[in-house]
Amino acid sequence: MQMKQVVQSGVLAAALLMGCLPFAGPAQAIAVVLPAPVNLALDGDFEGTDASPWLIEGDQASAVSIKSQDNHTSGGTHSAAYWSASAFHFKVSQRIVGLEDGRYLLSAFTQGGGGEVSSRIFATVEGDNPIQTDFINTGYAAWKNPQLTHINVVVTNGSCTIGFEVNGKADNWGSVDDITFTRIGDVETAPVSMTVQPVLATSWLHAAPELPSVVRAVYNDDHSYLQVPVQWETNPATNYDHLGVYQLTGAIQGSDSTVLATILVRMKPADLNADGIVNVGDLALAYYDMQASAGSVDWERAKKADLNNDGKVDLADVQFIAEQMIQPAT
Repeated sequence: MQMKQVVQSGVLAAALLMGCLPFAGPAQAIAVVLPAPVNLALDGDFEGTDASPWLIEGDQASAVSIKSQDNHTSGGTHSAAYWSASAFHFKVSQRIVGLEDGRYLLSAFTQGGGGEVSSRIFATVEGDNPIQTDFINTGYAAWKNPQLTHINVVVTNGSCTIGFEVNGKADNWGSVDDITFTRIGDVETAPVSMTVQPVLATSWLHAAPELPSVVRAVYNDDHSYLQVPVQWETNPATNYDHLGVYQLTGAIQGSDSTVLATILVRMKPADLNADGIVNVGDLALAYYDMQASAGSVDWERAKKADLNNDGKVDLADVQFIAEQMIQPAT
């Protein structure tokens, strides 16, 4: 599959077609093939020989490099390939300036073994939040084609930073190739249908859950998304004084939209010695720390036995361990 040659060709061709229409004489029709959209990403196929226009950064930037890789490209001989024997994170980006008003498309091809913590392509118009979409690799030469189609540039900014970012585990591997950034139309003015994804969270009894400061708003047509700020309702720890499921509403800043958080409130783990089972050993640890409370000199050790998170180790915590010994939680 020679994608690079197709993307870069930009051939203007005209063909003269001869035919005959019913009840009429010979007719001529001219079919014109318009030029391919201009790829504004420099060295998007990673075949360049000059200094690379791509900026590679991150704590483990050495995990990715532009190199020749037999059978690891979607066309040509080079791609941006990544692998590391330890966990890694990197970002590869390029800033494109002097853009005219319009709507732009970012496209890439990816393949790899999969299993990354996160992997995405992104486009950030200057002054706006990044638009991004995740890609999930599923195996060698199983090429994916993630795309962003709602990149709107206006004269007040005129620049856009594009690229890809991977947060990987040890031995994750893959490659990215044939990145294109093209103008596909005028700036979008009509509202685009989006869905704000709900939030799922867990918390201990008597503790306020940690909720994200941004949530994901997904474009319904191409599944790309924005991370948008959210302001949650007042959320004191005193709201969570019973086990169960709670709900909280957040307001999306800059819009009339809201997002719902569903919060599961539960007891802290009863397996105090972390041996994978709740047994008499855990019960003994709780008895040892009976009557300890927040502020006690040994509280840092004892607090793991405060299973209901009320600031003290007492009979209620011991009883919960005993119950778990008889009928473990599922």
